[in-house]
Amino acid sequence: MKMIGFFQEMDSGYPKSWGGNILHPGPNTEKYPVCDVVGYLKSGYPILDVMELTIDVIGGSFRVPGGSSVLTDGIFVWREDLSSYVEKYHINLPQDFLAAIQKNEFNIPPISREVLLQISVEASRALGFQPRP
Repeated sequence: MKMIGFFQEMDSGYPKSWGGNILHPGPNTEKYPVCDVVGYLKSGYPILDVMELTIDVIGGSFRVPGGSSVLTDGIFVWREDLSSYVEKYHINLPQDFLAAIQKNEFNIPPISREVLLQISVEASRALGFQPRP
């Protein structure tokens, strides 16, 4: 499991390795098809639902209901609002993530319920939640 798109402006407690600073990203060495990436991100399996409204931390131009909810494709884990940042700002994304989703032709692969439960527990713990056994 690899956490992506958990930027420090969203929560200062997020480790830099999960996304770093959205306002000062490193160089993006690869352009990507924005619409395909947005569709992929929106199609992820929900593994943690959070009832809150998030506000665009870059320009304040959008709001996302449940924006800090968490999705996965079985390998990568991201926030619900990541797709909005990709769509609006074409933000930098990890090269290994872009390579993996292009390999899958921008389709979320099938994942067993057991694997989704395992990822949900692991992501919840990483985010500081204590899942119920």
